[in-house]
Amino acid sequence: MQNESWLVKKDRVWAMRFFKDKHPDEDGTKYIRIHYACCRNRFLHGITPNVQLCESEKLTYETARVLWLCSVEAEWEVSKKPLWVTY
Repeated sequence: MQNESWLVKKDRVWAMRFFKDKHPDEDGTKYIRIHYACCRNRFLHGITPNVQLCESEKLTYETARVLWLCSVEAEWEVSKKPLWVTY
């Protein structure tokens, strides 16, 4: 997985950002963090203003991979560009 990747729901109201978590467990297990966000005015094809971060989740790499694949098979599309500003 790259440093981060993005999915946006086909209606462009919801989006997910997948990125590597900076803090592995003591046993060395690495995680992927997922931020879920929404935008009432819909996500643009690039940086969108007025995005509301709704939830953050920490998953193992394999679980995040399954979520990504299942989402793309359902109603989500890969965004080639970031959808909101991250810090």
